[in-house]
Amino acid sequence: MIRLDRAAAEPLHDQLYRQIRDELRSGSFTGGARRVPSSRILAADLGISRLTVSIAFSKLHAEGYLRSKPRSGTFVACPLPESFLTAEKSKALPQVPHAPRISTRARAIPDARVGKQFDLGALDAGTGVSLVPGFPAVDEFPIHIWERLRSHVLAQKGVHLLRHASSRGDKDLRSAIATYLSDFRGARCHPDQILIVGGMQQAMLITAMTLLDKGQPVWIEDPGFHQARRVFILAGAKVVPKPLDDEGIVIGRSAHEKGPKLIHVTPSHQYPLGMTMSFNRRTALLEFAGAHDAFVFEDDFYAEFRFTGPPLPCLQGIDKFSRVIYAGTMSKILYPSLRLGYVVAPEQLIDSLVKIRSTMDQHSSAIDQATLARFINEGFFLSHIKRMRKLYAERREFFVTEFNKLLGDRFILQIPEAGLNFVAWLRSETDFRRVARACGDIGIKPSPLSFYCIDAKLKPAFVFGFGAWTPAQIRESLLKLASALG
Repeated sequence: MIRLDRAAAEPLHDQLYRQIRDELRSGSFTGGARRVPSSRILAADLGISRLTVSIAFSKLHAEGYLRSKPRSGTFVACPLPESFLTAEKSKALPQVPHAPRISTRARAIPDARVGKQFDLGALDAGTGVSLVPGFPAVDEFPIHIWERLRSHVLAQKGVHLLRHASSRGDKDLRSAIATYLSDFRGARCHPDQILIVGGMQQAMLITAMTLLDKGQPVWIEDPGFHQARRVFILAGAKVVPKPLDDEGIVIGRSAHEKGPKLIHVTPSHQYPLGMTMSFNRRTALLEFAGAHDAFVFEDDFYAEFRFTGPPLPCLQGIDKFSRVIYAGTMSKILYPSLRLGYVVAPEQLIDSLVKIRSTMDQHSSAIDQATLARFINEGFFLSHIKRMRKLYAERREFFVTEFNKLLGDRFILQIPEAGLNFVAWLRSETDFRRVARACGDIGIKPSPLSFYCIDAKLKPAFVFGFGAWTPAQIRESLLKLASALG
């Protein structure tokens, strides 16, 4: 007895499918002998289209309730599918008596976050003001220009962009990046030395898997970029933290200490402390790498957003030993969900890097690569950097003024020459827990400086971001914090 409700939200074909299925599952029919009315007859009886009946029948066929006999018709299946007959009587699965075995690799990654805390978008709470370091002003990105260029490249290259792309990266994009780096970052490179990757973390992982065997040492800055530590541990390397002074990473090692195979540095803007590596330290680092058969991974962190003096040339540009692997990302310049970055490698390494990349995920989005190439070649990339540098400089100055006015009695604000974050040192170390609790209560999420440390023992401090928020939002959040602290 089939009853169809034409006023219901459920489509008619779903109603018909469900009612026939339930009737069969009730056990009222003997499978294999009962012929089902044809779609034409059933449609006429119910006053519906044959297409509606055909859709319902197709689902029943797919689930094993019906079967067809050539030149005979459609019959109830025999036997009926037990998986469906017993679905409503399914028993709960037995509980696992112990936690699942997790690989040593996964357990070794230093990260206590759980659940949605891995969702970086959630840190910004949508439209909230969190002052999390590292967030660019995505609302200022010229999305209308990007979409127009995207439409142009799709119209020009069509289905070609829907196929697999080169593991090295789009040729036009590699040429555009080579030109930009040579003209504005002082790099010495050509397109064949460039590999397009899915962001800075993939650049580090590909490099580590190319150069490092399990247990081989990699030096990283301490405090330093926390993702570098996680990536190198994932690759099976032995992470060796190295202290910093005012000139950057301290290179010295003891006589019994094994030399590094790879050294990760952020010379243009050390993250999170903000110092710029001096020229003397740069040359000493390159000489050390050349003498000890090591490579230097140059993470060009926030190099485009320097607010004091002219932009500094990259470390790769002064490398005479072919020891620098230079990497950058578009996430901080354009927008984070654009997972595009690049690696500039010495010629003797590039093929091996490409081999590892092709094994990981073959290539980045061909459409995004082609769009970015046009964005750079038509001048929009440079104009965007120039406009954002001016905007960030204004927000930076505003943050410094408001922070010192409202919170200067509790913090000493360290002002770096570049970047989108500040380190705020507590005047009283005993205030740390109180500040952390107040920030949590009002939804402001600066990172404790200790989050970036391995062995470094530094005074308590917090790392604040400012780039993603307007002056009004910055003032409001700092007022809340000052009020919460009394």
